[in-house]
Amino acid sequence: MISSKALRSGTTEWVYQRISNIAICLWGVIFISLILTLDTASYSEWKEVFSPVWFKVYSSITLVMVCINSILAGWQIGTDYIKPRLINIIYTIVIVLGSLAYSILGMSILWGL
Repeated sequence: MISSKALRSGTTEWVYQRISNIAICLWGVIFISLILTLDTASYSEWKEVFSPVWFKVYSSITLVMVCINSILAGWQIGTDYIKPRLINIIYTIVIVLGSLAYSILGMSILWGL
């Protein structure tokens, strides 16, 4: 049986952060290359950049990865630098709620909900 301690290993989180960082950087490269192909910076052309379903799906996955990455980074900062338990719990809750709000807002903007 796998213990919960094994599921919450620092190595696993470190690897996840590196993989998500690569995906985030790749999204940035794709986004910049799409922007550089625009003739003008009109609203309709910007809308066309975000209209393909593949780009919305990839952006959604990247947004979720950004949010999970920020929660992990916040958890690492909290455990390293915030020693009082109550303040650490409050800090973690704020990080999780902020990431959740960022994700919901980003998805609603991206998918036009």
